[in-house]
Amino acid sequence: MIEATKPNTKSSTSSPPSQGTGESRFDPVTGNWTLFAPYRSERPDEFVESRERIRKEIACPFCPGNETRTPPAVWIGYPENHEQVARECQQTAELSRQKSAAQSDWAVRVVPNKFPAVTNIQERDSTTYTHPQRFSGNYSTCASESTLFQRRPIAGGHEVIIESRNHVQSITELDVAEAAHVFKAYRDRLLHWRDVPGIAYISTFKNVGSKAGASLRHTHSQLIATDRIPPMVATAAERMSNYLLTKGSCLHCDLVRAELKAKERIIWRDNSLVAFCPFSSHLPFLVRITTLAHQPCYEDLSESTIESISRLVRRVVSWIEKLFPNTAYNFCLHTRPPGCNDPSDAYHWGIEIFPRMTQVAGFEFSSHCMINPVLPEDAATQLRSLALAEDPRLIL
Repeated sequence: MIEATKPNTKSSTSSPPSQGTGESRFDPVTGNWTLFAPYRSERPDEFVESRERIRKEIACPFCPGNETRTPPAVWIGYPENHEQVARECQQTAELSRQKSAAQSDWAVRVVPNKFPAVTNIQERDSTTYTHPQRFSGNYSTCASESTLFQRRPIAGGHEVIIESRNHVQSITELDVAEAAHVFKAYRDRLLHWRDVPGIAYISTFKNVGSKAGASLRHTHSQLIATDRIPPMVATAAERMSNYLLTKGSCLHCDLVRAELKAKERIIWRDNSLVAFCPFSSHLPFLVRITTLAHQPCYEDLSESTIESISRLVRRVVSWIEKLFPNTAYNFCLHTRPPGCNDPSDAYHWGIEIFPRMTQVAGFEFSSHCMINPVLPEDAATQLRSLALAEDPRLIL
């Protein structure tokens, strides 16, 4: 069974980590761990808190010609007319490429995050990871004086997927081939990180707009791999495992079948994929995409399925943007955690897309219970009308 991170009496109570390191701290009341990465405040930020203020002009480190402003790439996707569509970079080849960065012909680049949330990269010229990157700094391994103040270093990696050479903001501004490259990069990096010894959880996500947490406009997404499974993820995985044990079937598969039968929250479907607004959506206009067939891991999907997913995500975001122009949004890719020991039949991959339309306020913070002002049935009706306008032959 999968287990959430448990308190450890051997956790350190030493002084806080130095700049460039980070740690997690345990809350004995909630059982949650909070990740502290104060050095991320040094990130370049193209957004400002007030729309009335003039935004800061920052030379984009993700644009062609600025490749040397990022750490060397660990994965490169090439244009369709290139003889090599994608490859994981080898050190000598990538270093050579960096010397002529301005003339590079990449379509998608994956680089270590220069301002990592969970790691402090020590070797700037390293282009592959053979083990989890660990924080520098001294952490005591002796018993803590108090179990109330526990802190622990984090092991893992933090990568940025630079999705296009063009200085655009949303995935809808990519063409179909570019979007497919992005989702293949997700697959390849997930495959890489799940084979790294000690990695237990991988989060792949995209922030668009300042309200969604983005600090740069150039379209990009991120991957964070850690050596621990977050407690809420562990709890959800345990619920799915218990459901399998009691019902004999995958919880997500049963939910999808029930949604297809009800129809009122379905936005789009074909013979392999479905997009719908979940019955218990905790955010307005939240859309979930997954396969009709059971599959625990996104990274194990076929090439053609991944291409179909990229097209569908692009379309769903376009429908959200038509309803709410210039809205900030996030999407998160959920796949079976490498550290999950439960039967694979219990887990089912999925992507959740949601515009940032509301703000978390006092009640949500105090109760950890979300208030959603939009029924998923109403959200699905509006999104489905746009899907039908694009394809009147759509059959739900």
